[in-house]
Amino acid sequence: MRLKTLAYMSALCASGFLSIPAEAGYYSGNALMDVCTTERADPTYFEKSYECVAYIGGAVDAFNTTREANKLKSCIPARVTLSRLKDVTVAFLRANPGSRDRSASALVFAATRDAWPCDRKKQK
Repeated sequence: MRLKTLAYMSALCASGFLSIPAEAGYYSGNALMDVCTTERADPTYFEKSYECVAYIGGAVDAFNTTREANKLKSCIPARVTLSRLKDVTVAFLRANPGSRDRSASALVFAATRDAWPCDRKKQK
């Protein structure tokens, strides 16, 4: 019983790290841009930096899992770091400010596809 309570409380605490606006219904590109470009001098810099790379890493992991389930290989090179994924995503968000009201996961997907387009011949 005590372990269940501890697990429940841990999950509750962890969910507080993502500041998703309730009215949006999803995490937007604007929210992602905000956390990914927080200045080092900001007192919330470390939390937001972790939120940024955790979100992007999770989104990319979900894309790759979906591709695997469909018997397709990932288009992103295996040695790409979270830092590089963040850089690619932020660059894409900066270049496409009119799209930032869309779902952040769709924008991460678009950013990675832009940086590493899939070669259809090698996919099967």
